[in-house]
Amino acid sequence: MQKTSIKQRMKSIPPVAYMLVVIIVVFSFMDPHYLSFSNFRNVLIQSTPLMIVAFAQTCIVLTQGTDLSLGAQVSFVTVFTVFLAQHGIILEVAMVISVLCTMLIGAINGLIVAKGNIPPFIATYGMQNIVNSISLLLTAGSSIYFDSFTYRIVTETTILAIPLMVWIAVLVFIMVWIVLRKTKFGTNIHGLGGNKEALVLAGINPVKCQIKTFAFAGMIAGIAGIITLCRVESGQPTVANGWEFQAVAATLLGGTSLREGKGGVTGTIFGVLLIQIIKNGLNVVGVQSIYQNAIIGFIVLAAIIIDAVVRIRSEK
Repeated sequence: MQKTSIKQRMKSIPPVAYMLVVIIVVFSFMDPHYLSFSNFRNVLIQSTPLMIVAFAQTCIVLTQGTDLSLGAQVSFVTVFTVFLAQHGIILEVAMVISVLCTMLIGAINGLIVAKGNIPPFIATYGMQNIVNSISLLLTAGSSIYFDSFTYRIVTETTILAIPLMVWIAVLVFIMVWIVLRKTKFGTNIHGLGGNKEALVLAGINPVKCQIKTFAFAGMIAGIAGIITLCRVESGQPTVANGWEFQAVAATLLGGTSLREGKGGVTGTIFGVLLIQIIKNGLNVVGVQSIYQNAIIGFIVLAAIIIDAVVRIRSEK
């Protein structure tokens, strides 16, 4: 029984976790300072905004969809918050308003996907362009600034030597994990991706559930936007361009399926860390930036293929 439980626990660990260990070992041999606490702390700080976006993306992927507007929503929050603050609204109030706006954007995405029966990829790609355009219009295509001590509270406050922004990401993880695993809403999210017909037979309205899921993802993306704003201390209309694709990659690396409604945010953490540790390691060992994207793309693609092969074999 004990051996069986150990095997089951080993199977529950996504293959990306083992690949993460291998990459850390490789980089530690290439640079003796790689395993220092300061470098570990830097990886956590750099991972935080993307990790929160990936939590949002995980919720959408569980419904057999993808949200390509999440990166645009993060950029929008940095811009709109500063824009409101420049026009006399208290910064903290402006932050709340911006997060409510991303919830609304998410709800509109969900409405278009569910009511219009439009593939999420197409609907959210259109929304991405709309939100990006709004951000560029508000800033005239450049960064906008509003000085506040609130930024430094979030980025410089530490608890147990770990920055507050990282602890915020931990709280977001706990919130999303509880929603997905312990609530009826979370069960419905899994149901949208796994068996939508069963939801209908159970009396659940899939349209409302899809709208709520996208709105929930929008709220999470809004939180990532606030963290990003505190890091860059300005409204930047393109600061999160491409994050939605990295979030999809991290989600798939973490074992969440695009077809079955299976997976969760625990695996997503490993996916994000893999991407960020590769970036960090390449910088530490001095690999030129022109080669980094190709190397990262190759490793991520290899990890996804390995993960798919391992899962197919385990099912057989």
